[in-house]
Amino acid sequence: MKIIEVKDVSLGYNDKTVVEGLSFDVEERDFWTIVGPNGTGKTTLIKAILGLIKPLKGKILVFGCPVQRVCKHRKMIGYVPQMEKFDPNFPARVMDVVLTGSYSKLGAFKMPGRKERGRALELLRWLGMEELADHPIGKLSGGQQRKALLARALFAEPRALILDEPTSGVDIVSQEKLIELIEKVYREKGLPVLFVTHNVNPILHMITHAVLLGFGRHAAGSREIFFDKKVLREIYGKEIEIVSQEGRKYIITGDYHHA
Repeated sequence: MKIIEVKDVSLGYNDKTVVEGLSFDVEERDFWTIVGPNGTGKTTLIKAILGLIKPLKGKILVFGCPVQRVCKHRKMIGYVPQMEKFDPNFPARVMDVVLTGSYSKLGAFKMPGRKERGRALELLRWLGMEELADHPIGKLSGGQQRKALLARALFAEPRALILDEPTSGVDIVSQEKLIELIEKVYREKGLPVLFVTHNVNPILHMITHAVLLGFGRHAAGSREIFFDKKVLREIYGKEIEIVSQEGRKYIITGDYHHA
């Protein structure tokens, strides 16, 4: 089943086209990554898929419904946005943040009750975060805050997840723990994932498909696209080294050259 369909889509902002003629489909149990330097349209593409901006050309469907229409299917996409750390004085607890994931089903004027709180605690327990439930979210590390936002997205019981640079700005140890949690969600819940990143190496073992965005260039396809040096050179304008270590492959890049 096709979850997200991107059909000949062009995107831009401030009278500038950043992506032109992009097409790909996300299906059940896919793990897609969108990768590229800053300014190549990664977050712009995510905003278009979420229906927050309109493509310059082409169309995007989510569960068969055009994203510009108000459809219930749009609520089936769980979203973890790019973020800075919460203000240390922000008063909400982790539980409060997770419960905001219920608003899409309860509506803006109905408060979550005992049933929702029980389900939120069960979710935090499954994610290994139960002990953080009553902690002020502003006092947590960046990695723990990202986990709380992932829990909020999952609380809405989505049928797909979009993660916009979830590991950006967190230390290596926190990044590894967050990736482990995302893999647990992907493997055990079977949700298709769209993961935006600058660095694919921590998630390369999970990726089934990829969108590579460069300046004025792009490619989309199966994970094997990462190991096609010709495609990588055409998209990024430089040689990309692929190395193997302990049975895993890694992609080594240097400075990006805008050709």
